[in-house]
Amino acid sequence: MRRKFILFITLTLVLLFVILRTLLPVYSLKWDKDIKVLVVYGKKSYQVDAFKSVLEEEGIPYRLVDIEVLLSVNPKELVKHKPAVIIPDGTLQYIHPSAVEWFKDYLSHGGSLLISQDAGIKNHAGAYLKSAIFSPLLGINYILYDKLRADSFSEGYVKVVDGNLEITPGKIDKEQRLITGYIYGGLTYPYAKTEDNGFDGKTLAFAVDKKDGNKYKALVWKKYKEGYIFYSSLPLGHLKAYSDDMVLRSVLRYFLFKLVKIPHLMNTPKGKGGLVINWHIDANSDWKSIPMMLEKGYIRKGIEYSFHITAGEFRDEPGDNLGFDACGKGKKYVEMIMPYGTIGSHGGWAHNWFSYGILDRRLSEKDIYEYIKKNNQCLESITGYKIREYSAPNGVHPQPETTKILEKLGVVAYYYTGDSGSSPNRTFIDGKMVSSKVIAFPITPYGESASLFEMHKKGVSEEEVYTFLVSLADFCIKTRQIRLFYSHPYDIPLYPNAILRAVDYWESKENEGLLEVHSMSYFADFLLRFLKTKYSFRKNGDELVVRLKNPEGLKDIGIAIPNYYGKVLSFPKEVAFLAQDENFYYFYVNENAKELELTFKFY
Repeated sequence: MRRKFILFITLTLVLLFVILRTLLPVYSLKWDKDIKVLVVYGKKSYQVDAFKSVLEEEGIPYRLVDIEVLLSVNPKELVKHKPAVIIPDGTLQYIHPSAVEWFKDYLSHGGSLLISQDAGIKNHAGAYLKSAIFSPLLGINYILYDKLRADSFSEGYVKVVDGNLEITPGKIDKEQRLITGYIYGGLTYPYAKTEDNGFDGKTLAFAVDKKDGNKYKALVWKKYKEGYIFYSSLPLGHLKAYSDDMVLRSVLRYFLFKLVKIPHLMNTPKGKGGLVINWHIDANSDWKSIPMMLEKGYIRKGIEYSFHITAGEFRDEPGDNLGFDACGKGKKYVEMIMPYGTIGSHGGWAHNWFSYGILDRRLSEKDIYEYIKKNNQCLESITGYKIREYSAPNGVHPQPETTKILEKLGVVAYYYTGDSGSSPNRTFIDGKMVSSKVIAFPITPYGESASLFEMHKKGVSEEEVYTFLVSLADFCIKTRQIRLFYSHPYDIPLYPNAILRAVDYWESKENEGLLEVHSMSYFADFLLRFLKTKYSFRKNGDELVVRLKNPEGLKDIGIAIPNYYGKVLSFPKEVAFLAQDENFYYFYVNENAKELELTFKFY
């Protein structure tokens, strides 16, 4: 009898566990009244992780939801608090056809949907469908396997045709409007071929096939009833996960900030645009450049640069005496620039010797660690502070090994040739985040060039350089993002007037309170603190309640509030009003509280 009772209790508990495991996620989603984006998956994948990472860095409230849980909730009720659903690539190639009716209801009541490449393109047995399940809603079929077989997926260039997609200046070829990359020129991307089926929406970009030059819609959106449906034929999560952050970030910002207009936090100090000017100092030729920069006003108070120095006395091989020799003859020049920015390390002791040693596998991982440490220690003996910034000589930065070394050495920020043209971020490589503690600062190239010397080799005129540097600052101001430009002090004489005029422009925008020109570590410290913020947005009638919590303080955290909520009648004293544009009101926290509940009232 006792055995039967124990068996009964055990089976009852198992049954209860199964029921709770099934129902709790559904009821949890129903009861969650905070405003959030839903990232929907069928299986957890690296693409989901990539989307999650960018949403976190952009201050967007989100929640991961299994597709079965999503479909168990009434879309009419859900849309009141969950205005957007995102389906990353690689996670939901099969979706039951009945789900289309759920999404129709969701869109009809004002919800919006973003699809990355391959949602709903297969049946339950894993075979490709003749038409993707969302094609009737979108007006575009994005699985053409029935017609093209293996050619239904291809590689091509991305031609941007809408300037509202936030692509960094210098990343689009002027003649053909193709997205370009440092050294490579026009970049090729994997994409799914598409076919119009009554599409009546907006095209932001085309994929131009690498083989035959045919064009296919790549980034599109349309209004569907009361909501929006956005489609990318590019695998956005995959690209981010393999060190190309820009397209995913640009698409998310367009979809969520320009179409959905979701309340969010801003990942720049006070919500202002930021610019990093990173000077690489790697040889004794800069013993002349540094006094010249000071004398002619390229360096001045109020503009905080990141100066990265290769400290050793040789450059190419021991004994050549071509190095900057920071702890010897170059010491006085380090001291000259210290008041005008932050000193960082440019590799391990000897510029070319170090980078070529890595490429030739002459230097082991332990050697890389020791030489970066040696470089840091020399510079620390002069500056009196910990070296926390880094740039790789000749861009040679093996991932993830080098970044793991930087993490051990206490570095928080590094210049990076991956993710080019994008924001500072926790970069991914081979499907995994490299580090959550060290921020990558991608270079901003001008076509195939990054430094002024490379631009000069390509025949770029002085006026073009000036226009590019001004447009870069303007882009940061308008989009409230951070970008990095790098070059060498000894490059300045190639474009003396352009650089001086650009510095004047940056300074004027700083004085107007529109732009922050600061070091890598300044922005990295902020972003790392920002990422520790727990936050929520909840709409109650004509009020929006924003809850913020951060153990390191909330000062200068920015808040973007949609202006379709109405005109702001009142806002809390703990925040300051910054600006307003066609989509949002912008505020920032003006005190260093660790926890706040903020109520914004509208009329």
